[in-house]
Amino acid sequence: MKSFLAIVLLGLASFAWAESGTLVRASDLKQKPFTDAASAGKLGSGARVDIVARQGAWMQVKAGSQSGWVKLLNVRTGSGRGNGGGIGQIGSVLTTGSSGTTVTTGVKGLSSEQIRNARPNYNELKKLDGYDATRQSAANSAAANGLKARSVPYVVSRATTSDSTSGNDPQNRRRGP
Repeated sequence: MKSFLAIVLLGLASFAWAESGTLVRASDLKQKPFTDAASAGKLGSGARVDIVARQGAWMQVKAGSQSGWVKLLNVRTGSGRGNGGGIGQIGSVLTTGSSGTTVTTGVKGLSSEQIRNARPNYNELKKLDGYDATRQSAANSAAANGLKARSVPYVVSRATTSDSTSGNDPQNRRRGP
């Protein structure tokens, strides 16, 4: 009985610590965290959501009876309430230089564990060879589609031409093979 009670209390505590957010724009709920995933519904701008999980640039959210994945950039975490706006916000801008409203988003790259466990996929590398184009096949494709070679004169910037670090310096131009 004590262990059951402990599990129930832990479950309730996890709900109390669940992160919440507010949608900053109307969003499609996706069944999976992919742009082309099937839709699981729609949520309007300002909808309050509970954040269930995060994966890359996506958040799994629950709003009432609806749940699904939305883009991370569409969610403002926390209460979603500002500092009241109006005179208080103007005062904040005057005293601190900030309105107090900040939205920051980051998408993490690979974890150290993912990097340690990374393995090359040689089959996928071989597939890339199929996309290789020789100079002759590119020329044939261009000719078949009505494209013709043109000589384009080099454009010199009106900015400083004596600056050798300039991107317009002929010495810094990329040369063909």
